[in-house]
Amino acid sequence: MRTAEKISAAVTISGLTRTTTAALVLLALSLSGCLGGADRSTRIEGDTVTIYSSLPRHGVSAPAARATAAGQRLALEDAGGRAGHLEVKLVELDSAEPGERLWDPDVVSMNAQEAADDPRAIAYIGELDYGASAVSVPITNDAGLLQVSPADGLTSLTRAPLGRPRAGPERYYPEDERSFVRLVPADELLAETLVGRVRDTGATSVAVLNDGEIHSRELGGILQALARRDGPEPVEVQEYRGRVDEIPDLVRDIAEDRPAALLYAGIAGPGTGRILAQVDRALPGVPVYATYGMLARDPAVPIPVAPSTVEALGPIPPESELPGEGRRRLARLRETEGAAVARPEALYGYEAMRLVLDAIRVAGADRARVIEEALRIRERTGTPLGPYWVRATGEVETTRYALNSLRQGRFAFDRMLE
Repeated sequence: MRTAEKISAAVTISGLTRTTTAALVLLALSLSGCLGGADRSTRIEGDTVTIYSSLPRHGVSAPAARATAAGQRLALEDAGGRAGHLEVKLVELDSAEPGERLWDPDVVSMNAQEAADDPRAIAYIGELDYGASAVSVPITNDAGLLQVSPADGLTSLTRAPLGRPRAGPERYYPEDERSFVRLVPADELLAETLVGRVRDTGATSVAVLNDGEIHSRELGGILQALARRDGPEPVEVQEYRGRVDEIPDLVRDIAEDRPAALLYAGIAGPGTGRILAQVDRALPGVPVYATYGMLARDPAVPIPVAPSTVEALGPIPPESELPGEGRRRLARLRETEGAAVARPEALYGYEAMRLVLDAIRVAGADRARVIEEALRIRERTGTPLGPYWVRATGEVETTRYALNSLRQGRFAFDRMLE
């Protein structure tokens, strides 16, 4: 029997006016404050429960989202569509608007609320990346739903970002108890690795450039704080606001301080190639070290002009670095659903679903117990990602990052960094 025949799935696309992420988070928190605290049963009656999945099917993350979704479905199929004695229904929701570059905060909010309003919902898998969970976590937490993110590294979801002690996770959890787990480390750990690599080159000064997205702003602030604390000295901090006509002036301002390296915390978009070309022109020989948002570029479109050294660090390894169990899962997807979804991100979707199913299997149809089981401190072994530790904060421990280098206009895997 094919996967589609085993699993009940629905795809919802909402068409709402886009608002800022910050405003929506505040709205979610205020609603949570009004709704939270009431006595309610956490037990789901009957023998069927529902898992919701929220992934961006449009924009720069769409290929990764399709792979992640395929991994989730495969994990549910492998479990026979069940967790213990319970039948499990999967509802898939789109978290992006057609034509948009990234996830849409209004749509993410609607997705989380749909799950929160469903009396049979027992868990929510999402969001995929770039800070979208900042919108959905307050809603799912208020509803007492477990939320598992395959790859959202936004630091403040699980710890206070370096340099911003008041911007910690408390604001995301109106119930004052954690209910969120992610399968990648906090961005702050990646930032420490990236700044350490720049430091190892002997660079004595660095400029930091980020864009206006919630993920990039927070990550840029962490990079700046790390450089201030440990070096190299941050000489300039700039924000790219998405207007390509401002790129020459932006890079010119950076170049005036003659940094020895540039740290870039931004998500690839129409201006990425122009930024790199301007850096190459204004700061010849200065290397660029980027976070994983740079890797969101369409690999079919090369970057024609760029500095001689452009590196990007990410938490998701290539297939060649995965354990045998992970490679076998990807081989199955390649045979059944095609090469387009047989990407490493599929394994993060697979493990997110498996973590949820394992929690349900132990805890039964009880939302509160499912959260407790998912956040129980332990080592998970035999996974397609390899062994990892889950912490009560919702973080996982890992020691390796994938270093990618720009070669002939395209990023290619270089090696793993410890």
